[in-house]
Amino acid sequence: MESKYLITVEGTQIVDGERDSEELTTTAEYTERDGKKLIKYREYGASEESSEFIVSNLIKLESGKVTLTKRMEGRTGQMIFECDRRHQCMYANEVGNLTIGIYTETINDNISADGGTLEIDYTIDFNGGFESENHIFITLKKMEE
Repeated sequence: MESKYLITVEGTQIVDGERDSEELTTTAEYTERDGKKLIKYREYGASEESSEFIVSNLIKLESGKVTLTKRMEGRTGQMIFECDRRHQCMYANEVGNLTIGIYTETINDNISADGGTLEIDYTIDFNGGFESENHIFITLKKMEE
């Protein structure tokens, strides 16, 4: 059974010493299935009330691994986070898909059906060269029914 939540996704990226941050707050659905925790949410354009959305996201949390699948404009990208491992991933963005390397340094998963937080620290490389340091902080709060 899916429950409604409020999700806040804060992302910070450091490139060449310059820090850039973005934050998104929207509604989400949370389920647990086959030992995995699943969070679904959409990123909207001008307003969530509009029926048009930009990106559909699915976060899958399983033992020591986080997978973020993004679907946008007919393209699908996937980022895989596992501590002390590098994954080559397909990243979907507005102009197309890019192949990037993701090396995960830490994952702190405190998500449950009651809500909680998820933190991930990782680096991105592109064509084998270091690109950026990144931090994702996700807060999940259960909404009143």
